[in-house]
Amino acid sequence: MSSSTDRVTDRGTGVPPVLRVERVAKSFGPVAALRDASLTVARGEVVCLAGENGSGKSTLSKIIAGALAPDSGTVELDGVPVRFAGPRQALEAGVCLVSQEPTLVPALSVAENVMLARLGGPMSRVRRARLVAAAEPLLARVGLRLDPRRPAESLPPGDRELVALAQALAADPRLLILDEVTARLPDPERLYAVVEPLAASGVGVVLITHRLPEMRRLAHRASVLRDGVTVAELGGHELSDDEVSRAMVGRDLGDYFPARAPGFGGVRLDVRGLVTVRSPHALSLSVRAGEIVGLAGLVGSGRSELLETLAGLRRPVRGGVEVDGTPLTGPSPRAARRAGVVLVPEDRFAQGLAPAHSIRDNLAAPWLRTFGRTDRAADHTRAEKAVAAYRVRCDGVGTPVAALSGGNAQKVVIARALGDDPRVLLLDEPTRGVDIGARADIYRAIADLAAAGCAVLMASSDLVELLGLADRIIVLADGDARGELSRAQASEEAIALLALGGGEES
Repeated sequence: MSSSTDRVTDRGTGVPPVLRVERVAKSFGPVAALRDASLTVARGEVVCLAGENGSGKSTLSKIIAGALAPDSGTVELDGVPVRFAGPRQALEAGVCLVSQEPTLVPALSVAENVMLARLGGPMSRVRRARLVAAAEPLLARVGLRLDPRRPAESLPPGDRELVALAQALAADPRLLILDEVTARLPDPERLYAVVEPLAASGVGVVLITHRLPEMRRLAHRASVLRDGVTVAELGGHELSDDEVSRAMVGRDLGDYFPARAPGFGGVRLDVRGLVTVRSPHALSLSVRAGEIVGLAGLVGSGRSELLETLAGLRRPVRGGVEVDGTPLTGPSPRAARRAGVVLVPEDRFAQGLAPAHSIRDNLAAPWLRTFGRTDRAADHTRAEKAVAAYRVRCDGVGTPVAALSGGNAQKVVIARALGDDPRVLLLDEPTRGVDIGARADIYRAIADLAAAGCAVLMASSDLVELLGLADRIIVLADGDARGELSRAQASEEAIALLALGGGEES
């Protein structure tokens, strides 16, 4: 894709860009989320808005989409200054935001959520058959084959993102803002199949992602924010790992995945004939002390159900689990924690954190479980160390978790899990929505924990992540283990083949 600056200004055509943001600033009390942010998107152009967690990306996208008002600076659409009174007005102007935490209405059906912008007032008549008929082709465009009458609250996380994307398409956007949409999608090809035709038709797209392959595949350019300031504009030919990371974090990351010494201890986690609610297949696997084992698979493959069963959140149909040779009894989350089994869940806000409570209180939870009360001074010191170690952008450790960006909230989940001194660490999409600099820090922390003897079982949709960290990769499909790959055997192609049902091992 071309990265010519002529695309930004439409030079020679006399046509202004679909979006021009100039020197926007926004503060929340004493915290400056944006200080000097600028962004330009031409018709048919995909621009990646890059930056560390807390750099201001989501704040800028919300200003463009009318959810927030800037303190200063200007926003123009097609050369005309705008200041939206709210998201509805922005939507009517053709500006659609798909946020990293989908805002579907749980009580409504999928069809009603997709067509929400076209619904009338509370007293207007709803023709459900008409809504279903209108929603079906939009759902098909995003690769969803499901009953549009189904309640939205019944959808798994990945499908919620796709419904939110279909909802944006229903508004016929001229500017589409995608904020970490692929964070829960195991197959980004679904997004590519939507964005590339949209851009070709003249729609401007702002893409917020921490996944470098997505940047290189979709973006014509990248605009980089650091500490609320636009610090770099990178052309398509400059979107290498080194260039992007250097612009985002202001430093070289060195080896992205840490080098690890070979050699493992005895079997720490032993799963025998485990049947989960996901599938009737009996699953057996083991993870040795110091070993990192990856779980790969498509949506619905049963990765999350397996991890949640091991953590005591789901009851197994049958089968057994042992930690260091001792059977897990219960099963229950408390029994799993007593055995040293800790889970980092996929849904950080629903399962991993208490959003209304502070960073300090969330990080103190493991000690509260153990002793019934905590030392507040020790809690404060521990939280400050974690915030510094994981570069959590916040206004102090007393900040409520709900006020953090998604990526910074994920860092708190990781810090709490790794601070729980686990013997078995279960990771479900551990770096979802986390920036490239913090990912490198998290990878090193996981590797250090494994080096200390922890057994790590990690499910991830990021194949590069699995290939960079895992000593072995088990590929699941429909709740069944379709194959196991050593580090030497593993490749994206080999994993995909097994996930799709090919090349099964006997």
